[in-house]
Amino acid sequence: MGADQARIDFAERVAVHAETLKVTPRSIAIKDMRSRWGSCSSEGRLNFTWRLVCAPPFALDYVAAHEVAHIREMNHSSRFWKQVERCYPDWREARDWLHTRGGALHSIGDP
Repeated sequence: MGADQARIDFAERVAVHAETLKVTPRSIAIKDMRSRWGSCSSEGRLNFTWRLVCAPPFALDYVAAHEVAHIREMNHSSRFWKQVERCYPDWREARDWLHTRGGALHSIGDP
């Protein structure tokens, strides 16, 4: 598994969450990021690390929901977290998993 599988998995989950929030991402890119799970530019360009395909599916799904929510709210305010919750109600469990076990994912080598 690598960037190609990540592209497929993220495209599927981003589409679901974008429909929930009625937003349209400008683009989706899979990158070799070692310190971030994902990002969203002010233009709606979403970036994700390919390493999330090695995580449980719920973690990838949460990161997709998190970045899609940034299209609506470019911050981490309570309004932002309400958008995340609309997309992924169990976001806290996934976020906690990434905080406690995600470090091992960042150490995985190149795709």
